[in-house]
Amino acid sequence: MAFEDELGSDISQSGSEDYTLGATGIVTKTISLWTRNIVRYLAIVGFIAAACVITSYAILVLMFDTVGTLGADPLAFVVNLFFFTAEPTLLIVSLGFAIFAFVLNAILYGAAIKFTLDEYGGTGGDVGASFSHSISRVLNFIIVQLVLTFVAAIAIIPASAYTFQAMEAIGPIEFIDPLNPVFPSEAMEMLMVAMVLFVVGGIFIIYFNTRFAPTLAIVIDTDLSAIDSFKKSWELTSGNFFHVFGSFILMNIVVFIFSIIVSGVAYFTGVPTYDQLVIGSVVTAFLFSALTYIFQSVLYRDLSSRNQGSSVSSSLDNLRVI
Repeated sequence: MAFEDELGSDISQSGSEDYTLGATGIVTKTISLWTRNIVRYLAIVGFIAAACVITSYAILVLMFDTVGTLGADPLAFVVNLFFFTAEPTLLIVSLGFAIFAFVLNAILYGAAIKFTLDEYGGTGGDVGASFSHSISRVLNFIIVQLVLTFVAAIAIIPASAYTFQAMEAIGPIEFIDPLNPVFPSEAMEMLMVAMVLFVVGGIFIIYFNTRFAPTLAIVIDTDLSAIDSFKKSWELTSGNFFHVFGSFILMNIVVFIFSIIVSGVAYFTGVPTYDQLVIGSVVTAFLFSALTYIFQSVLYRDLSSRNQGSSVSSSLDNLRVI
């Protein structure tokens, strides 16, 4: 016997379970969507992400005669301030690039999420429509990213500051005897404090990111404001913390394996070590940048399905009581 709610819809025939997956299923579906649509994901994210890495490398080499890459978000810029002393021009260029890349990535990743939601939902993703939709939601997307970045900075900066002070107390590394290293006691104390702060901050970031994992997908999929998207994310992850956390762990293991493969291939190119790192960064950005946002989209569908399933069960229980 089918049950109907007050609106006349058949709540016992909900399709919410179609998207309910275990942690392994979420990762498997993520990889499946990525491999099945890899050309379109490269068009949405890959080419531009790789171009950003190459551009940042070229800026440092051509303008400052320095080998490396620039951070692509404000958090990377802030953290780098504690560890690298640079001339004012380099700081300004680094900040400008971080802001530019941050906004550009918001559009790219929003488009990747929209494409995944449509493709996974069965309606079929469209690259052009995904970009148009992402641009229309970019302000809320950026606000959410800034909040996530700000909270991460609060957790990381104290430990980074202590580490920087400890390194200042130790002095230049090249003057330390590797066979008989001697470090000032105050430096060791600061390093111990930094270690504790890193552990505490890391635990906080893991919890925070887990509870708000689907927030960006919510921004793209709904008309909710940034604040309401955070509230919705908190609601969806309530009671599902270890499910989300386990999914994150598995996904990170997969990404780590992919990165090891890329690093291994770069190693056999025979180029200098740092150039290998740059090549690895370019290839990783090109191929794998979309994976995180495909994963978030699949996770969001899963959590929404679980939430709807719980609502249906509650409605059925209420009807049985009546």
